[in-house]
Amino acid sequence: MITSARRVAAKRNDWRSLMPRALGDPITTPVSVSVIIPAHNDQPELDLALAALAAQSHPAELLEVVVVDDRSEPPLRLPESRPAHTTLVRVEGGGHGSGHARDVGARRAGGDVLLFIDADIIADRHHVEAHARWHEIIDDAVVLGFRDFVDVGGITVDQVRSAVEQGDVGTLVEGRPKEPHLWIDQVLEMTDDLTTDREDLWRPVVGASVSTRSALYEEMGGFAHFPRRGIVDTEFGYRCFTAGGVIIPERAAYSLHQGQRSFAINGAELARKRAPLIANYIANPRYRPPVSGRQWAVPYLRVVVPPSNRSFSAVRNTVDDILANDFDDLAISVVYDPASADADLYVDYWQSEGRVRLVTEAPRSGFPSPATMMVPVGTRLAATALSGLMARWRTWTHGLISISVTGVDAPLELWATRALHRSYRVSDEAGLRDAARELFGEAWVAGADHGVGTESGASDHRFAQGRYHLGRR
Repeated sequence: MITSARRVAAKRNDWRSLMPRALGDPITTPVSVSVIIPAHNDQPELDLALAALAAQSHPAELLEVVVVDDRSEPPLRLPESRPAHTTLVRVEGGGHGSGHARDVGARRAGGDVLLFIDADIIADRHHVEAHARWHEIIDDAVVLGFRDFVDVGGITVDQVRSAVEQGDVGTLVEGRPKEPHLWIDQVLEMTDDLTTDREDLWRPVVGASVSTRSALYEEMGGFAHFPRRGIVDTEFGYRCFTAGGVIIPERAAYSLHQGQRSFAINGAELARKRAPLIANYIANPRYRPPVSGRQWAVPYLRVVVPPSNRSFSAVRNTVDDILANDFDDLAISVVYDPASADADLYVDYWQSEGRVRLVTEAPRSGFPSPATMMVPVGTRLAATALSGLMARWRTWTHGLISISVTGVDAPLELWATRALHRSYRVSDEAGLRDAARELFGEAWVAGADHGVGTESGASDHRFAQGRYHLGRR
């Protein structure tokens, strides 16, 4: 693995502001690339894919390929025409599916960059280099390759290698009907090639050709091991973006996909079966019904209540105000000291509340929730405070909204989790706010204008003689 200095950071998803080298130009900041190929049962497809990778413009000494055989019968083998540094790993048990296979390969890989390519992809000569050049200049890149779907029947390994060496894989299929990835093209057109800032820019991420730096892959947790088809790629893209990744469509990373895409054949049934899992793990209104009181595996908002020397009752009031709010797709991490005199009160009070988790250290962010809120103890929130703040936050004009609270030393902070993660990668704790302001923008608002203060809140009550007197203070 090659180590190099920290690279630049992009604002929001403005990848056009970055200046990668032209393809074929000398490499001044080289990166090693590990290509991960999950494969199952189709040896001829794999043979063509590896033949194409054997003729890449990216330096051979900076390229390794890890083929992950996901229980093929008979087992897959490595053909003669393949990159010099190619290994074969077989998955036998303890997980299944393309996500699991990709993750197994990623854990075996040693490159600075992890490039995931499907076994039915015939990559053009500059495919790997086109991915790598972005990772040479930015740590946060999530690069997307492009493909046309086409019948490759009758095409041989030698023909593939020759066409790729000559730099035009398209000559292999001249005269054959080709189909673009139409829905991805539509998303790119709608978002000006993903430069229009919105919360679902991760949608075009598909595993057929996608790359990240290995450090970002580790930070966001890698590919999930979902058994259900049609969610693994989408959920991976969602977490890449939420971790502060810059999604970059790279048309020079071109390839041919061998045959039709499976979703085009039975897409309606795949969509029906994946919908429940997506609703649980992708916190986005597009995939999640607005059911009040519903708890999800990944809440939309993760609230962190940091440690405090205030009383348990002060902590309780702040947390209960949050729970009593009209925005309830959330979970709360409450930091407490298990050695304190009142530690048992925290456990007794919240042990059965599914949306509250007691922790001994404050999490760095609410990842993989797209929104992270830091709420100092002593803050009181009206019943509509969260819905109002979230509505403002979802205008996407700022990555951080700071809410001043009279009588509380620290502001309430509402972060886009992706802004928080990217800011951490370019700054230390002391410079975090400055980094966020530079990369995503910051707005200050008065808590009094948004139902946030210290005097009263949504859970108001008076506790006396061992019981609560609702509606009184």
